[in-house]
Amino acid sequence: MSQENVEIVRRSWQAFADSGLDALMGFYDREINHRAIEGAPDDVGEMHGKDALRRYLQDWLDTFEDVMSVPTELLDVGDDRVVGVQHVTGRARQSGVETELRYAVVYTLRDGRIVRGREYADRQQALKAVGLAE
Repeated sequence: MSQENVEIVRRSWQAFADSGLDALMGFYDREINHRAIEGAPDDVGEMHGKDALRRYLQDWLDTFEDVMSVPTELLDVGDDRVVGVQHVTGRARQSGVETELRYAVVYTLRDGRIVRGREYADRQQALKAVGLAE
């Protein structure tokens, strides 16, 4: 099941790249629990449900144009969890400033759906969060 979970996360981000936010949202459980990087400017606390997560992601899309989010590494870390290291690029709509961000997400999956996501500033923090500090 673990490699299958890695593929589900990979397909979710490919769906976003190919077809946008609606396609991405199809991979999430309707009761998804997600949290941005704690203390980050976009940290709104825990988000519960697809509508809350959609609003959060839509805010990113409204702030930046040409947003591209690519998982650069996907790791099966057991217990139905996958660590995804992501590279995001875009251009701020108001200022035109090019933006680049790398961060990691710990995804938890159940029955083929993403049920939980926790963002971390980097790969090392994500691995530490799942008990696999390097």
